[in-house]
Amino acid sequence: MSRSFIILLTASAALLGAVGTVRADVVYEWTDAQGQVHYTDQWKPGAKLIRVETAQGASDTGAMQGIQNESNAASHGIKQDQDAQAVQQDVAKARATQCARDKVQYQKLIESRRIFTTDKSGQRHFLSDADADAMRVKARQAMEADCGSQ
Repeated sequence: MSRSFIILLTASAALLGAVGTVRADVVYEWTDAQGQVHYTDQWKPGAKLIRVETAQGASDTGAMQGIQNESNAASHGIKQDQDAQAVQQDVAKARATQCARDKVQYQKLIESRRIFTTDKSGQRHFLSDADADAMRVKARQAMEADCGSQ
């Protein structure tokens, strides 16, 4: 076999391999934060698949549906992660607010020499020293529960 024949055979095989491969064009549509619609061939969170076309020009609905399902599942997973993170931030914020309230209440009880409660008619009832100390202990426990140990 001559060297030129081998090169020709190799080139022919490569050309046939290239012709035999099927390429699919995928188009996604997504909207940015400003409401601008964009089109791309790369998936982004929240993007909708709008077209899958093979190299021959025929739309492959099965492939399109499969890609759309994967896209929807990925978007759903990202949304769940974002929601879970938002909940964690909200819980942390609520805990910090409660902690601040507990600290203020505890500080007031510590600084007070006499502690009283008020009944429905507005009458003050002063607590005994033992009851006042018990109220201070309760306030400290609430503060430690909400803020962590100090």
